[in-house]
Amino acid sequence: MGRARAWSFERPNDADAKRRYVVEQREAVLRALAVHAPHTMAVFDVDFGHTDPQLVIPYGGQVVVDGPARRITVTY
Repeated sequence: MGRARAWSFERPNDADAKRRYVVEQREAVLRALAVHAPHTMAVFDVDFGHTDPQLVIPYGGQVVVDGPARRITVTY
């Protein structure tokens, strides 16, 4: 899951509001996974999507997620 974007020009959150937003989003995702896909590994705070810096992952590549090593490898 991409790193949460916890602010915008329309909603400029202070540091506490940003932390709350990130925690609440993470907890919501984990609750949904616990119900619908309990054996799924969740990876958070990846720099792709609408983040800065941004990693572009094109279609047709291979992504390997190694949870225990805390490593993501992208080949394309």
